[in-house]
Amino acid sequence: MPTLDQARDHILRQYGDDIGTRREELITPALVLDIDAAQRNIDRMAGELKQMGKATIRPHYKTHKSPDLARRQLQAGAGGLSMATVWEAAVLAAAGMDDLFVVNTVSHPAKLRTLAELARDHRILVAVDEAANAVAHSAAAVAAGSTLGIMVEVDTGMDRCGVDTARECLALARRVLDLPGLRFEGITGYEGHCSMTPDSDLRHERQREAMTFFTGVADLLESNGIGCKIRSAGGIATWKWTAAYPGLTEIQAGTYVVMDNFHGRMVPGFEHSLTIQATVISRQSGKVIVDAGNKSVADPADVTIVGHDLEVSRFDEEHGIFAAPEGSSLRVGDSVALVPGYSPSTVNWYDAYHVVRDDVVVDVWPILPRGPGHHGLTALAR
Repeated sequence: MPTLDQARDHILRQYGDDIGTRREELITPALVLDIDAAQRNIDRMAGELKQMGKATIRPHYKTHKSPDLARRQLQAGAGGLSMATVWEAAVLAAAGMDDLFVVNTVSHPAKLRTLAELARDHRILVAVDEAANAVAHSAAAVAAGSTLGIMVEVDTGMDRCGVDTARECLALARRVLDLPGLRFEGITGYEGHCSMTPDSDLRHERQREAMTFFTGVADLLESNGIGCKIRSAGGIATWKWTAAYPGLTEIQAGTYVVMDNFHGRMVPGFEHSLTIQATVISRQSGKVIVDAGNKSVADPADVTIVGHDLEVSRFDEEHGIFAAPEGSSLRVGDSVALVPGYSPSTVNWYDAYHVVRDDVVVDVWPILPRGPGHHGLTALAR
């Protein structure tokens, strides 16, 4: 795995000639980040949380996979970072960042070893939902000569990972406390099922149910003499309610930095700083067809063209097809900006951001790490 500086140099060799050009001149498809809009989103979230004065934010790195954006979030007051994979934690640790929480259960031996090695020089937290897995983390930490922070994951309704009952959480927390190389930090629970509820009142009701259960688990731990310092939850669709909920210490929202159409309908007010520049390649049969298909933009049914009210007809691998039965001013060769339906998966298709200010490319940033591969990142922990 090259160093982060080498990764940046590689990206600049590929795309550096684009710096100074206007976004509509980019070879498409290209992932474009309006850095001023992204910074306004970061500042807005930080300001609202500060005004609320309750929970902090540990923003989710999986959304943007950019050390540059993560650093801006920390500078705005974020209390550490959360991520989905061990490899993302390795990248951020190598970039000099700390207080990193892998909000996922981890079982592969190489991943266990990497986390434990990262924990020698960094504050590393990881989710656990069974005793055997805690034992495996303990063995890895002892072998590495480090201490891992353990967050017991609680299933608050997502029906995914996590213990199902408060009593199970209590038993697991007690086991963690007995194991060498581990430090019990608290509990985590993602009420992501609420994101599938477009209606605001119903979504809020489901969020309250989830957080009532979640904080009840923390209360049981506390009543049994186990301090529950961190109580971490909250995605973007429920961020304000969860941040204000009594007893919560931090939220893990991430999409607010770039925003997308799926979340934007539920959480208005954040800007679409992330777009995909595309080119119109056909105007046949009452359609506008662009060169960005479902290999370039995630959740294509929710994709929109900035400045043009056209509905998606369908997306094929390399074709984005919009219905234009009443005609359109767009012509073949026109450059357009697409707002993604879902940003984290969209970002995962690309190796770089074209960073723009006033629609002019001012920099190119690497996206690290892309995809599920480890990219040799185990070497960064040693």
